[in-house]
Amino acid sequence: MASEDLNALYNEARVFAEYMLLAHGEFIPFGVSMSPDGAITQVAGDLGTEHPDSVAMVELLQSSFAQSANLGSIRAAGVCLDTYVVPPEQQQSTDAICTRLAHVSGETVEVFVPYSRDTKGTFQLARPFAAAGGDFKLVEP
Repeated sequence: MASEDLNALYNEARVFAEYMLLAHGEFIPFGVSMSPDGAITQVAGDLGTEHPDSVAMVELLQSSFAQSANLGSIRAAGVCLDTYVVPPEQQQSTDAICTRLAHVSGETVEVFVPYSRDTKGTFQLARPFAAAGGDFKLVEP
């Protein structure tokens, strides 16, 4: 069940991130959460500035989700950010949508969607790939 929850959150985050890239060329890190009954909500943080620091925004969202999980108000969450990554079997880093996902069961995963822009500014999305967890967890080990 955890994987199904994380897949649903990933799909929600990816659609919004792709929309923001196409419409605005960038996006501020945002989150998605799943309530105990399975309802998905998009979440934005507020650091009090128009152009918040991405690292600070990711930390705020992850911390907020961990607190919500401790209170039992969510069962899974994800933080979506724009980053750089070296895709498998490649040597060069590229831009990528990264969705960090965590479930109260302890399951975590990071899903990357590399992307580039062609000479006309059109976004080209590459094949997604996943990596084990990372530092985003909803429960203490």
